[in-house]
Formats: sequence, structure tokens, C-alpha cells
Amino acid sequence: ADPGALQIWIAGGIGITPFLAWLESLQGEHTTRVSADLHYYVRDRESDPFVQRLQALCAVLPDVRMYLHDQQNTPATVDNLTAMTGTPKQAEVWFCGPRGLGETLRVGLYRVWGSRLRFHQEAFEIR
Repeated sequence: ADPGALQIWIAGGIGITPFLAWLESLQGEHTTRVSADLHYYVRDRESDPFVQRLQALCAVLPDVRMYLHDQQNTPATVDNLTAMTGTPKQAEVWFCGPRGLGETLRVGLYRVWGSRLRFHQEAFEIR
């Protein structure tokens, strides 16, 4: 990760699992300090099995800001995301989730931020 770039972590649904592992690895007194915005997109925040665990993990990491979005109130769009983040000098996006969502965000964010963006996407598919 580029220490000078805004770190934006985006998870869609079950794509939150690598971020859970990442957050768990950041727990403890000998941890490297990390600053990031975590955006978690779910269908229904009330029934999502990971929300409480994420909130607990982020609560002890003051520089990791968690944003919980459900599809009805805050759809995953480039406009919604950039409205929350502004226009950073440099940004690294780490994405894990549905391929279509990742492609939509990648294309849209490159259109808005151009060369200021590095987009990392986890490649997984349910077959």
C-alpha cells in the first residue's frame, strides 16, 4: 500500500471476508497503524451476519472508518462513493465482491480520479 494515498476498502456481500481477516490481523499492540475508509455494501444491514463483528474490530482501530451501506438507502455508485471521499491526491481502492460491482466502480472511479487511482480487485467467482 502507498502510505501517501487514501486507502479505500470496498466489500460487497461475502467479499467482506478478506477484510475481516485483514482487520483481525491489525488487532493488538504491535500493529502497524493503518488509515482507511471501509465501505461495506449489504442487501439488508439488519440481517447481515458480519456487521457486529466489523463494528467491534473497527472500534479499536480509530483510523479505520467503517461505512455500512444497504442497497435500498445507499446504492453502490461512483457518485455516492466520491461524495463521501471527495477528490484525493492519490487513492488506492481495494475491492472484493461481485465482479459487476467491481467493474462498475473501477471504470467510474478511473473516469473521476484518473491517474490518481490504483484499483486492486480480488478475482473470485462462484461457479
